[in-house]
Amino acid sequence: MKLHVIVILLLSLAGSFVVSPVHAESTRKERRLINRGNDLYKERKFVEAQSVYEEALKENATSAEARYNLGLSQIRQVVNPADSTPAARTLTEAARKNFADVAAMARTKPGLAAKANFNLGNIEFHVKDYQKAIDYYKQALRIDPSDDKARKNLRIAQKNLQKQNQDKNQNQDQNKDQDKDKKDNQDKNQDQQQNQNQNQDQNKDRDKQKDKQQNLSQQAASQILQAVDNKESQTRARVNRANKGEKSEAAGRNTRRW
Repeated sequence: MKLHVIVILLLSLAGSFVVSPVHAESTRKERRLINRGNDLYKERKFVEAQSVYEEALKENATSAEARYNLGLSQIRQVVNPADSTPAARTLTEAARKNFADVAAMARTKPGLAAKANFNLGNIEFHVKDYQKAIDYYKQALRIDPSDDKARKNLRIAQKNLQKQNQDKNQNQDQNKDQDKDKKDNQDKNQDQQQNQNQNQDQNKDRDKQKDKQQNLSQQAASQILQAVDNKESQTRARVNRANKGEKSEAAGRNTRRW
Protein backbone atom coordinates (compact mmCIF):
# COMPACT_ATOMS: atom_id res chain seq x y z
CA MET A 1 0.00 0.00 0.00
CA LYS A 2 1.74 3.08 -1.26
CA LEU A 3 1.43 6.20 0.87
CA HIS A 4 0.58 9.46 -0.86
CA VAL A 5 3.12 12.29 -0.81
CA ILE A 6 2.10 15.86 -1.49
CA VAL A 7 4.50 17.94 -3.54
CA ILE A 8 3.82 21.57 -2.77
CA LEU A 9 4.50 24.03 -5.59
CA LEU A 10 4.65 27.77 -5.14
CA LEU A 11 1.88 28.26 -7.69
CA SER A 12 -0.44 25.91 -5.79
CA LEU A 13 -0.33 28.18 -2.77
CA ALA A 14 -0.28 31.51 -4.60
CA GLY A 15 -2.91 33.80 -3.16
CA SER A 16 -3.79 31.36 -0.38
CA PHE A 17 -2.72 33.74 2.32
CA VAL A 18 -3.86 37.31 2.52
CA VAL A 19 -1.49 38.47 5.22
CA SER A 20 0.87 41.22 6.22
CA PRO A 21 4.30 41.44 4.54
CA VAL A 22 5.96 39.83 7.58
CA HIS A 23 3.61 36.88 7.38
CA ALA A 24 4.01 36.71 3.64
CA GLU A 25 7.79 36.42 4.09
CA SER A 26 7.23 33.59 6.56
CA THR A 27 4.93 31.84 4.05
CA ARG A 28 7.56 32.02 1.34
CA LYS A 29 10.10 30.47 3.70
CA GLU A 30 7.57 27.81 4.63
CA ARG A 31 7.08 26.99 0.95
CA ARG A 32 10.81 26.78 0.31
CA LEU A 33 11.20 24.44 3.27
CA ILE A 34 8.36 22.23 2.06
CA ASN A 35 9.86 22.01 -1.42
CA ARG A 36 13.24 21.17 0.07
CA GLY A 37 11.64 18.53 2.27
CA ASN A 38 9.88 17.05 -0.77
CA ASP A 39 13.18 16.75 -2.63
CA LEU A 40 14.73 14.93 0.32
CA TYR A 41 11.68 12.70 0.57
CA LYS A 42 11.97 11.71 -3.10
CA GLU A 43 15.59 10.80 -2.42
CA ARG A 44 14.30 8.60 0.43
CA LYS A 45 16.14 10.69 2.98
CA PHE A 46 13.22 10.54 5.35
CA VAL A 47 15.03 11.62 8.51
CA GLU A 48 16.36 14.78 6.83
CA ALA A 49 12.95 15.42 5.26
CA GLN A 50 11.29 15.14 8.67
CA SER A 51 13.63 17.77 10.08
CA VAL A 52 12.87 20.17 7.22
CA TYR A 53 9.09 19.71 7.51
CA GLU A 54 9.36 20.44 11.22
CA GLU A 55 11.15 23.67 10.35
CA ALA A 56 8.32 24.53 7.97
CA LEU A 57 5.80 24.02 10.78
CA LYS A 58 7.77 26.40 12.94
CA GLU A 59 7.18 28.98 10.26
CA ASN A 60 3.49 28.13 9.96
CA ALA A 61 2.03 25.77 12.55
CA THR A 62 -1.26 25.58 10.62
CA SER A 63 0.34 24.30 7.40
CA ALA A 64 -1.66 21.21 6.45
CA GLU A 65 0.85 20.34 3.73
CA ALA A 66 3.86 20.45 6.03
CA ARG A 67 2.06 18.43 8.70
CA TYR A 68 0.83 15.82 6.23
CA ASN A 69 4.27 15.40 4.69
CA LEU A 70 5.83 15.28 8.16
CA GLY A 71 3.56 12.34 8.97
CA LEU A 72 4.66 10.63 5.76
CA SER A 73 8.36 11.13 6.48
CA GLN A 74 7.85 9.69 9.95
CA ILE A 75 5.91 6.59 8.91
CA ARG A 76 8.34 5.85 6.05
CA GLN A 77 11.12 5.50 8.64
CA VAL A 78 9.24 2.55 10.10
CA VAL A 79 9.72 -0.65 8.13
CA ASN A 80 6.57 -2.12 9.67
CA PRO A 81 4.03 -0.06 11.65
CA ALA A 82 3.45 -3.17 13.75
CA ASP A 83 7.05 -2.90 14.99
CA SER A 84 6.86 -2.59 18.78
CA THR A 85 10.35 -1.24 19.41
CA PRO A 86 10.36 2.10 21.27
CA ALA A 87 11.75 4.07 18.31
CA ALA A 88 9.26 2.60 15.83
CA ARG A 89 6.37 3.07 18.24
CA THR A 90 7.29 6.73 18.80
CA LEU A 91 7.49 7.45 15.06
CA THR A 92 4.23 5.63 14.34
CA GLU A 93 2.34 7.47 17.05
CA ALA A 94 3.75 10.81 15.86
CA ALA A 95 2.65 10.02 12.29
CA ARG A 96 -0.81 9.03 13.54
CA LYS A 97 -1.19 12.34 15.31
CA ASN A 98 -0.08 14.39 12.31
CA PHE A 99 -2.40 12.50 9.95
CA ALA A 100 -5.27 12.85 12.43
CA ASP A 101 -4.71 16.62 12.61
CA VAL A 102 -4.88 16.84 8.82
CA ALA A 103 -7.87 14.48 8.66
CA ALA A 104 -9.74 16.96 10.86
CA MET A 105 -9.32 19.63 8.15
CA ALA A 106 -11.89 18.05 5.83
CA ARG A 107 -13.76 21.31 5.32
CA THR A 108 -10.76 23.46 4.49
CA LYS A 109 -8.43 20.81 3.02
CA PRO A 110 -10.65 17.98 1.74
CA GLY A 111 -8.01 16.52 -0.60
CA LEU A 112 -5.37 16.25 2.10
CA ALA A 113 -7.94 15.12 4.67
CA ALA A 114 -8.99 12.23 2.42
CA LYS A 115 -5.37 11.15 1.94
CA ALA A 116 -4.69 11.48 5.68
CA ASN A 117 -7.61 9.14 6.41
CA PHE A 118 -6.30 6.75 3.77
CA ASN A 119 -2.88 6.62 5.44
CA LEU A 120 -4.41 6.25 8.90
CA GLY A 121 -6.27 3.28 7.48
CA ASN A 122 -3.00 1.85 6.16
CA ILE A 123 -1.35 2.15 9.57
CA GLU A 124 -4.23 0.34 11.31
CA PHE A 125 -4.26 -2.27 8.56
CA HIS A 126 -0.60 -3.10 9.22
CA VAL A 127 -1.25 -3.61 12.94
CA LYS A 128 -4.25 -5.81 12.01
CA ASP A 129 -6.83 -3.49 13.55
CA TYR A 130 -9.05 -4.00 10.53
CA GLN A 131 -12.15 -2.38 12.01
CA LYS A 132 -10.32 0.93 12.51
CA ALA A 133 -8.78 0.61 9.05
CA ILE A 134 -12.27 0.14 7.57
CA ASP A 135 -13.53 3.23 9.39
CA TYR A 136 -10.67 5.37 8.04
CA TYR A 137 -11.05 4.08 4.46
CA LYS A 138 -14.78 4.81 4.61
CA GLN A 139 -14.07 8.33 5.83
CA ALA A 140 -11.59 8.82 3.00
CA LEU A 141 -14.28 7.75 0.52
CA ARG A 142 -16.85 10.05 2.09
CA ILE A 143 -14.54 12.97 1.43
CA ASP A 144 -13.32 11.72 -1.95
CA PRO A 145 -15.63 9.08 -3.47
CA SER A 146 -13.31 8.77 -6.48
CA ASP A 147 -10.42 7.35 -4.44
CA ASP A 148 -10.13 3.88 -5.97
CA LYS A 149 -7.18 2.94 -3.74
CA ALA A 150 -9.22 3.60 -0.63
CA ARG A 151 -12.09 1.55 -2.07
CA LYS A 152 -9.77 -1.36 -2.89
CA ASN A 153 -8.14 -1.28 0.54
CA LEU A 154 -11.57 -1.10 2.14
CA ARG A 155 -12.60 -4.36 0.47
CA ILE A 156 -9.35 -6.05 1.52
CA ALA A 157 -9.73 -4.84 5.11
CA GLN A 158 -13.34 -6.09 5.23
CA LYS A 159 -12.27 -9.55 4.03
CA ASN A 160 -9.43 -9.65 6.53
CA LEU A 161 -11.78 -8.60 9.34
CA GLN A 162 -14.19 -11.37 8.37
CA LYS A 163 -11.39 -13.95 8.42
CA GLN A 164 -10.05 -12.53 11.70
CA ASN A 165 -13.49 -12.92 13.30
CA GLN A 166 -13.81 -16.47 11.95
CA ASP A 167 -10.40 -17.37 13.36
CA LYS A 168 -11.34 -15.76 16.65
CA ASN A 169 -14.58 -17.74 16.84
CA GLN A 170 -12.72 -20.91 15.92
CA ASN A 171 -10.15 -20.25 18.64
CA GLN A 172 -12.94 -19.59 21.12
CA ASP A 173 -14.57 -22.90 20.17
CA GLN A 174 -11.22 -24.66 20.56
CA ASN A 175 -10.73 -23.01 23.93
CA LYS A 176 -14.22 -24.12 24.95
CA ASP A 177 -13.40 -27.67 23.89
CA GLN A 178 -10.13 -27.50 25.77
CA ASP A 179 -11.92 -26.14 28.83
CA LYS A 180 -14.48 -28.94 28.54
CA ASP A 181 -11.72 -31.55 28.24
CA LYS A 182 -9.98 -29.97 31.20
CA LYS A 183 -13.19 -30.08 33.23
CA ASP A 184 -13.80 -33.67 32.21
CA ASN A 185 -10.27 -34.56 33.29
CA GLN A 186 -10.79 -32.72 36.56
CA ASP A 187 -14.06 -34.59 37.13
CA LYS A 188 -12.33 -37.85 36.26
CA ASN A 189 -9.52 -37.06 38.66
CA GLN A 190 -12.05 -36.17 41.34
CA ASP A 191 -13.85 -39.48 40.77
CA GLN A 192 -10.57 -41.33 40.96
CA GLN A 193 -9.69 -39.45 44.12
CA GLN A 194 -13.08 -40.24 45.60
CA ASN A 195 -12.67 -43.90 44.70
CA GLN A 196 -9.21 -43.86 46.18
CA ASN A 197 -10.56 -42.26 49.36
CA GLN A 198 -13.36 -44.82 49.49
CA ASN A 199 -10.86 -47.62 49.06
CA GLN A 200 -8.73 -46.13 51.78
CA ASP A 201 -11.78 -45.87 54.05
CA GLN A 202 -12.72 -49.46 53.25
CA ASN A 203 -9.17 -50.56 53.99
CA LYS A 204 -9.30 -48.67 57.27
CA ASP A 205 -12.62 -50.32 58.12
CA ARG A 206 -11.18 -53.73 57.29
CA ASP A 207 -8.11 -52.98 59.38
CA LYS A 208 -10.34 -51.89 62.26
CA GLN A 209 -12.48 -55.01 61.89
CA LYS A 210 -9.38 -57.13 61.72
CA ASP A 211 -7.97 -55.45 64.83
CA LYS A 212 -11.31 -55.94 66.55
CA GLN A 213 -11.39 -59.58 65.62
CA GLN A 214 -7.83 -59.96 66.77
CA ASN A 215 -8.74 -58.31 70.07
CA LEU A 216 -11.76 -60.56 70.40
CA SER A 217 -9.63 -63.58 69.59
CA GLN A 218 -7.11 -62.53 72.17
CA GLN A 219 -9.88 -61.98 74.71
CA ALA A 220 -11.39 -65.34 73.87
CA ALA A 221 -7.99 -66.99 74.17
CA SER A 222 -7.44 -65.27 77.48
CA GLN A 223 -10.86 -66.40 78.69
CA ILE A 224 -10.16 -69.96 77.58
CA LEU A 225 -6.81 -69.93 79.30
CA GLN A 226 -8.41 -68.46 82.40
CA ALA A 227 -11.09 -71.12 82.30
CA VAL A 228 -8.44 -73.81 81.95
CA ASP A 229 -6.51 -72.30 84.81
CA ASN A 230 -9.66 -72.18 86.91
CA LYS A 231 -10.48 -75.76 86.06
CA GLU A 232 -6.99 -76.85 86.89
CA SER A 233 -7.16 -74.92 90.15
CA GLN A 234 -10.47 -76.58 90.98
CA THR A 235 -9.02 -79.96 90.10
CA ARG A 236 -5.99 -79.37 92.26
CA ALA A 237 -8.23 -78.23 95.09
CA ARG A 238 -10.29 -81.41 94.85
CA VAL A 239 -7.15 -83.49 94.69
CA ASN A 240 -5.77 -81.69 97.72
CA ARG A 241 -9.00 -82.19 99.63
CA ALA A 242 -9.08 -85.79 98.67
CA ASN A 243 -5.50 -86.26 99.74
CA LYS A 244 -6.21 -84.59 103.06
CA GLY A 245 -9.21 -86.84 103.59
CA GLU A 246 -7.18 -89.94 102.95
CA LYS A 247 -4.49 -88.79 105.32
CA SER A 248 -7.05 -88.09 108.05
CA GLU A 249 -8.60 -91.52 107.63
CA ALA A 250 -5.23 -93.24 107.73
CA ALA A 251 -4.32 -91.35 110.88
CA GLY A 252 -7.54 -92.48 112.48
CA ARG A 253 -6.89 -96.09 111.72
CA ASN A 254 -3.42 -95.85 113.22
CA THR A 255 -4.78 -94.34 116.37
CA ARG A 256 -7.28 -97.10 116.86
CA ARG A 257 -4.59 -99.79 116.70
CA TRP A 258 -2.81 -98.27 119.65
